[in-house]
Amino acid sequence: MTALREFRPGLWLTELQLEEFAVRGAVLLGSRRAAVWDSLSHPRDMLPVAQLLGRRDFVLIYSHADWDHVWGTAGLPFSDKMIWAQAHGLTRFAQEVPAELREKQTAEPGKWDEVVLVPPTHVFAAVQAFELGEATLTLHHLPGHTRDSIVGFVPEWGVLLAGDAVETPFPLLTAASPLDLWCAALQRWAADERVQHVIPAHGEIGGRELLRQNLTYLRGLREGAAVIPPAGWDPFYQAAHRENLRLAQKHD
Repeated sequence: MTALREFRPGLWLTELQLEEFAVRGAVLLGSRRAAVWDSLSHPRDMLPVAQLLGRRDFVLIYSHADWDHVWGTAGLPFSDKMIWAQAHGLTRFAQEVPAELREKQTAEPGKWDEVVLVPPTHVFAAVQAFELGEATLTLHHLPGHTRDSIVGFVPEWGVLLAGDAVETPFPLLTAASPLDLWCAALQRWAADERVQHVIPAHGEIGGRELLRQNLTYLRGLREGAAVIPPAGWDPFYQAAHRENLRLAQKHD
């Protein structure tokens, strides 16, 4: 069951424990409109969010089109609501996202029957801003974990919603991850003194030190340096680290 946690006035976090990992989204409540950051993995995950929103006007934002971030949309009170994503996210909904749903429905019959895929209604290329009332949410394309990955920044609150661009203990690569672009973007955000809180979709919340930690890890992979996993990593991240090493070698 999704837990709602108030991080600060106007910002609620949606937190859910899945079988192998936890995932986090957010709800931003402004006087003009609300914004939902990711719909998590299943329509039932959004029931607490629907109650929190009530009759508010809101926009839904996909941080990227991975299943644990976009499959819960049918649980929100949609009619003419806008769904925003980076342009590559719409492309992923054409084939990749439905294929993954079919795979899960085959592997776990009945578990995902209520999932209705809802593609973005609006896309952007590099930057998109939303006036919420007391605060502004600005979306920034940050290709890395996936080609459609984005982050959301609220300068009035010093909050960076990092999606899967930042993760603790470390981020996950894909075959197409542009390591150099990823590292350059993390370096820019790490140097931005306006950023006080970094909220990733997976792992601990922190400050700019999370950006620097992720940057150090990715640079180690990029440069072929020995990245030794601590003993405390759980089996999911131990396997993810081995896969990261394999994928990073293909970039050379």
